[in-house]
Amino acid sequence: MVRKWWLGALLVLALIVGGCSEKGTADEQEPSEDVAQGEEDVIEEVVPEPKAESELDLIRKIEIPDSEESFRAQEPGIFTADIPYEKETAQVWGFFGLGDYKEELTAKLAEVTAETQDPEDLFKALHYYIGSNAYGQAATNLDDYSVAWFEPYLPEPGEMQGQEGEEVIDPGKTFILLDASSSMLLNVEGKQKMGIAKKATGRFATTIGGDDDIALVAYGHVGTQNKSDKELSCTTIEDVYPLQKYDSGQFAKALNDVQAKGWTPLANAIEFVRDQMEGSTDNVTLYIVSDGAETCGGDPVAAAQAFAGEDDRRAVNIIGFDVDTAGENQLKDVAAAGNGEYISAKTIDELDNSIETQWLPSLQDIMSKSNSLINHWGQSWDETVTRSGLSDRFFYATINEADRFNSAISIMQSEKMIPKELADELKTMVKAKDQRGKEIKNVMDKRKMEQDEADRQAIIKRVDEWTDRMFELKDTQGQ
Repeated sequence: MVRKWWLGALLVLALIVGGCSEKGTADEQEPSEDVAQGEEDVIEEVVPEPKAESELDLIRKIEIPDSEESFRAQEPGIFTADIPYEKETAQVWGFFGLGDYKEELTAKLAEVTAETQDPEDLFKALHYYIGSNAYGQAATNLDDYSVAWFEPYLPEPGEMQGQEGEEVIDPGKTFILLDASSSMLLNVEGKQKMGIAKKATGRFATTIGGDDDIALVAYGHVGTQNKSDKELSCTTIEDVYPLQKYDSGQFAKALNDVQAKGWTPLANAIEFVRDQMEGSTDNVTLYIVSDGAETCGGDPVAAAQAFAGEDDRRAVNIIGFDVDTAGENQLKDVAAAGNGEYISAKTIDELDNSIETQWLPSLQDIMSKSNSLINHWGQSWDETVTRSGLSDRFFYATINEADRFNSAISIMQSEKMIPKELADELKTMVKAKDQRGKEIKNVMDKRKMEQDEADRQAIIKRVDEWTDRMFELKDTQGQ
């Protein structure tokens, strides 16, 4: 009995002490006077880091292209991002095939199909892994393409040669000498000088092409600017359009084929024409478009003097396009020695304006040709083929992507990742996208074609209006 009493007392004592201890702890945790005044410590809340997105999460964020804008914006698949553009948009009849990533792709498809059998998820997965990388570039290349339609210069009467009693000399046989040295690869106003010079040369030839024969001579267009190619470049002068009646289509092709590459054999180019016209009694005029001085060691001043000295009707006219001071001084001397004019053109507008106001024949000669100029659209077919080829790049991108998708679907079905019914549904989705891509290609091609035709019609309108105005002026002056 005694022992039980002590045990009970001990139990009661333990409860009392425990209670006091808890009370004391509570008292210690009560806010102090300072805490009550708002100075308690701030307990920062721990925010858990966001859960990393799974590959399936990323796949589900993909937008399946349906519009031109979304096709352009399509991101390439992780396995197809580095396929060369030319290969991705090549015309492939039959099996495009999967690359050396086939095994890795198969493993990825197995993982995805183990997580989901939703057809939309799997169609997005095909884009995520093997979607085309070419839609945006193909569309942009088509956008950037524009037809450089030949347009005749349309000078005003006051700008024409021989308007104030000056004797107008028939240029006779016309040789256009085009500098195709490597410096013509440089840019002016963000555009390559060679391209600018070609367009101006084409317009000039189109405008003066008529009764007299015309030739296009290229120099500097062979070899490279390396010393090992100097002799080849300096000795190769070529009449890419031999002296003959003007044919717009043939002339345009010859002009477009000239590529800027090598050195500057100006003296040899002038001597080339002199040799061709040796013994001729015809009047001959040289028109040279150049961006620099002789670099082949020749003497272009002596060459021009010898050329012009054979007939006082001969002339060597030069437009120096974006030429430095040293080059300009030499070209001035060449023109003076050749009984011609030197014109400096620093900008694209100055080049066009110089040709229009200084190099064109008389107004009467221009008017006699203006009505026929607009019929010279020999470039139309070539330009149409080029434009169609650019839009076809988009077309073949859709075909090659669809073939790749179908190959992946076949893998999933053969490896028992998906049932046949699901494979058929996915193939239907692939076909629908392929068809939509072709529709968008047709829309873009038609839009570009209409833009090109609108530009051509604008040129026709300007020529017609100019011709009508010149005839009105002629009637007013009683001519």
